[in-house]
Amino acid sequence: MTMPTPNIENNAFWEYSVSRYTKGDMAPLALLLQDNHNVNVNVLLLICWCLENNVIINLPQLKAVVGASALTERALQSHRAKRKAASPEKGGDKATYDALKAQELDIERQQQRDIVASFNEQSVTRLGQTEALSTNVFNASIAAFINAYGLRENSEARRLISLVINQLS
Repeated sequence: MTMPTPNIENNAFWEYSVSRYTKGDMAPLALLLQDNHNVNVNVLLLICWCLENNVIINLPQLKAVVGASALTERALQSHRAKRKAASPEKGGDKATYDALKAQELDIERQQQRDIVASFNEQSVTRLGQTEALSTNVFNASIAAFINAYGLRENSEARRLISLVINQLS
């Protein structure tokens, strides 16, 4: 039995993301996926939210979400490179680095708003409690994510995704 389509609130998703990202090995795993496999960490966190809330987002829906994040993703990549270059470890000023980091967080927040807005426009499926508890139910959101980022043949990326999923337990 499926339940009504869920809606995510921006601040709640930001809080969820911060709590998830800072727990266990999530941050280093997410950064490896970002840096080595071009995965959007905010989209990865959305998939984690889907898994923890028994929500299935299919590939076309996820592609719409990824598309909604594209503009801010380009801005983030550019800003991130500037922040890394200004790192105190590379001779940069700490105050400048901290200001760039704060600006990057603002861009991340905007990206999450774009992702949430797109997600809320999708007719995703929420599994009923009985389906969610069944060990035979595979949440197709994982497959959608792997396919959206072209990672089907990338065993290293799939291994990292499995480790991310294990962080949710």
